[in-house]
Amino acid sequence: MSEFRRDPFRGRWAIVASGRAARPNEYASRPSPDTSAAECPFCEGHERNTPPETSAVRPEGSPPDSPGWSVRAIPNRFPTVSAEAASGTPSRGTPFESEAAFGIHEVIVESPTHAPDLPYLSAKHLRTLFRFFRDRVRALDARPGLESVLLFENRGAESGGTLPHPHAQLVGTTRVPPRIEEERVAFRDEGRPDPAECRLESVVRAEARAAERVLAQDARYTAFAPFASEHPFEVWVVPSRHAPSYGAATDDEVDELARLLPRILRALDAVRPGASYNWFLHGERPGTPEANRFHWHLEIVPRLVRADGYEIGSGFLVNPVAPEVAAEELRSRMSDDLGTTVQQS
Repeated sequence: MSEFRRDPFRGRWAIVASGRAARPNEYASRPSPDTSAAECPFCEGHERNTPPETSAVRPEGSPPDSPGWSVRAIPNRFPTVSAEAASGTPSRGTPFESEAAFGIHEVIVESPTHAPDLPYLSAKHLRTLFRFFRDRVRALDARPGLESVLLFENRGAESGGTLPHPHAQLVGTTRVPPRIEEERVAFRDEGRPDPAECRLESVVRAEARAAERVLAQDARYTAFAPFASEHPFEVWVVPSRHAPSYGAATDDEVDELARLLPRILRALDAVRPGASYNWFLHGERPGTPEANRFHWHLEIVPRLVRADGYEIGSGFLVNPVAPEVAAEELRSRMSDDLGTTVQQS
């Protein structure tokens, strides 16, 4: 049976069509790009093959752009936005508006070694990495002129990732992305019975009461498969404490996320081995008019299906795995997970 489902947070409609899971090649995946460690620009010892680092975790006194680091941020060699302000004026008042796409685009190399992937790094390294993520979000949040900052990771051939060495990316833009603007509207919706209540927190409470889509919940986070999931095995991770940006997370919150996100990604790998995925953090820069309303959160989007003509033409995304089923499978794998990680110095 298929269902139209409305997202209680953003108001979008999606179609949950479990019968389509039986289509041929529904979960087929392509191999990841084959870049060996000997050729990889992100591996330790190849620092001269990247732009100069903007920040790194390395021993005190260790010179920049040299071996010895554990996490490293560098400018993206092929940026989505331009780091240099363009000359000229924006085009306004015509059907063909345009302006320079100015911003900051960084790559965060998660480990000096070509493997393992983020979910299998050591607990100690994950704590260092996630605190570094927070530091870089804070740094861009503080940059004058930027309106939005997005931290994300592409993993696997279907994700848009081009290098297999584990890395995340951080993009700060002078325009607010449409997805963030959509969530801004949801957070300031005054049609709710209590406009002062955080809309996302009310959704989390409803999911907790329903229970069937919750993967994990503790004092700091709730992880759940959204009721109107647009993607199979989609998961949201929402902090309990209201704050606008991951940059505002406490050490305890950061360390807990460094445990929880890898557990979910390991569960996904157990349920759909080798699945490509994206994860990204939505937040609001502190100090903006929207900051008090916005509640930062993390979304995981597995890339298990490709949109077809109906989805592109209609705007309805069709999810072949009911979120209740996805949550049950992921919960089961998470309960079996022993937290085993590959140890790394």
